[in-house]
Amino acid sequence: MKSTKKITALTCCLVMVLSFSNRIPVNAEIPVKDLSAENKGKSDLPALVPGTIKLTNKDFGNLIELKGTPIKTDVMFKPQELEFLIKNNMMIMKTFETPGLIRFLSLPDLKLIREVGTKGQGPGELLFPTLIGSSEPGILCYLFDLQQQKLYSINNLFAMKETGFPLKKEDNLFGSRQFIETGSRQFHYASNSTTGKGIYKYSPDHLDSLKLVYDLEEGFKNNLGWSALTGDFAGNRERNRLAYAYKYFHQIRFFDLLTGNTRTVKFNATNNQDASSPDPKAVLAPTSVTHYWGICSTPDHLFCIYSGRTPIEVQGEFKDGTDHIFIEQYDWNGNPVKRYRLDHWGYFCVDEARRTIYVAAVNADEPMYVYKF
Repeated sequence: MKSTKKITALTCCLVMVLSFSNRIPVNAEIPVKDLSAENKGKSDLPALVPGTIKLTNKDFGNLIELKGTPIKTDVMFKPQELEFLIKNNMMIMKTFETPGLIRFLSLPDLKLIREVGTKGQGPGELLFPTLIGSSEPGILCYLFDLQQQKLYSINNLFAMKETGFPLKKEDNLFGSRQFIETGSRQFHYASNSTTGKGIYKYSPDHLDSLKLVYDLEEGFKNNLGWSALTGDFAGNRERNRLAYAYKYFHQIRFFDLLTGNTRTVKFNATNNQDASSPDPKAVLAPTSVTHYWGICSTPDHLFCIYSGRTPIEVQGEFKDGTDHIFIEQYDWNGNPVKRYRLDHWGYFCVDEARRTIYVAAVNADEPMYVYKF
């Protein structure tokens, strides 16, 4: 199935724990040390040490090249801006198909279990849903409809209903709120702020607690706008961690919800000429280098797709069949673990328990490929 659509949504994301005094200044650079052997089997992360880690690709060790194996599935879908979650031996997939905007597939054979959601503006219908993972008993996932700006839940019986959680309407859709469940009836979301973009704490039962808790422009000191600060938001409720991977800068920020500490993982990369422009059209142009453009959280790691090319360059790779993606793997304290090169460009999710990466390839003969790592 060949497709060259939707290249504008490119960017993606980062090994084991460092143990330093919390007296390290916030902007101090922290040397990288691989403690994976020492920490193997430990279930708890130390507190996130604040500061900045400067990395190069060498800090991941040797690049691991993976070749995908096509997997047959009875589910028909277009590999176009898909989203995936792994939950209870199932893949939860957000598609553009209707009916069946949300599909539940068995693992590892990808057989259709159930499909939910019809596109429309009527009762119980969705316009542009995004997936939100959940650890709540009885809930498979939440959905946030970007256009209707409403939150929905899907329970273990595959029944979808509007939560009724009150949400302040955003002035425009460019905020594209990205939600992470961080507790029982508690969320954090990334969206526009007065300084560009920020992370907000949101408790539906306590609206007066809605507040900006992290400024995603912090550290740039350039008064960047929302477009330059576009990125992907992820989190781990059990680890009390959040992470934000920037699309137009080769860096990721990790957040410790217990201590409030933040750590920046930063690479020396060629700056985008227009990344700091106040003009969104310049920032979002296909000549801007995409860094991170996809993210997936697992119990122990964060996986981020990295490009390092412009959409125009990727388009050229589509034509000559050399398209590919890089995936960076990190622990939840921002330490580099592994770096992979996959031989198909597409949207992904990671089943860490089965050590499997799934990619919905947009420029290949089959829609879905499996990578063992």
